[in-house]
Amino acid sequence: MPGILVVDGKPTHRDYLADILTNAGYQVTGKASSGAEAISLFHQNKPDLVTLDLIMPDMNGMDLLKVMKGTSPSVSFLICTSIYHEMIPDLAKRTGAEALFQKPVSASNLLETVSAIMGTPSLQTQ
Repeated sequence: MPGILVVDGKPTHRDYLADILTNAGYQVTGKASSGAEAISLFHQNKPDLVTLDLIMPDMNGMDLLKVMKGTSPSVSFLICTSIYHEMIPDLAKRTGAEALFQKPVSASNLLETVSAIMGTPSLQTQ
C-alpha cells in the first residue's frame, strides 16, 4: 500500500494531518518534526506522498521539497502552512508541490487532493 510522510514542526498539526489521513484509510508511514528527520524517514520509508510545513526548526519546507523532489521526482508533495504571501502558491508549484493548503487544513479538501493523487484507499490494496 502506498505510504504518506507527514512533516510539520508542531506536534498538534502533524497529528491532526496524520489522523485525517489514517481515519480515511491511508497509510501514514512516518511523521517528522524537522527537515533532518524528514529526510531520514523519506529515504527509509520511500513514501508516495509527503505533506510539508514551510516553517520547521532546522530548514524551511521549500528547501526540503527541493531536496526530496531532486532525489525522487515521482513523489507527490503537498504544502500545508499558516504563512501567507502572494508569492508562496506560485513558488510552491514551481518547486514541485501538487497543492498548497492554508492552516487550519480542511479535511475534505485535503482528502479530495490526496484521493486525486493516490486514489481511494480501497483501491490502493488491489
